[in-house]
Amino acid sequence: MDTIKDLNIPIELFEKIYLTDHHTLKKDYKFLGQGASRIVYAINDAYVVKLSKNRTGKYQCRTEYYIYNNIDEKYKKYFCPIVWYKEGMIVMKRAETFSEILGLRHGSIFEYTSIKRNSEFFKTLKKIANHYDLLYPDIKAISSWGILEQKPVLIDYGCTNSLYDKYFD
Repeated sequence: MDTIKDLNIPIELFEKIYLTDHHTLKKDYKFLGQGASRIVYAINDAYVVKLSKNRTGKYQCRTEYYIYNNIDEKYKKYFCPIVWYKEGMIVMKRAETFSEILGLRHGSIFEYTSIKRNSEFFKTLKKIANHYDLLYPDIKAISSWGILEQKPVLIDYGCTNSLYDKYFD
């Protein structure tokens, strides 16, 4: 199911990736990173694919898809766009990660950028995080952020407090 109505999005390629085994994906696409539940590959300069490694990864893909497609239009600018989804896999636009830009994997967005905790930007994000039960440590993590079209966007917003409490706590 595509989420952005754009005729230039290579839906057939995403379908092919969905049916490809993980071993082949490792050979054919650039590995970008992984967490406990998902692995991320660059499809090309425009897109990344997030693949679930387990049940919690499927939940995180579904959560990101749900949020991006149900959030008020005025707040979408804070989230990296999801262009395609099937159970256990999402395709997002490719943002340049703050981790790549700064050479850091750990830390808070507040420590390394001019984004402040008391800014309107982050107050809005905190309100959104509360509404969708998003795990705040993930939201403020430097690794959860990227730059797309010269604006900061969340690139990892699939972990909820309830998921964390059930599987990771």
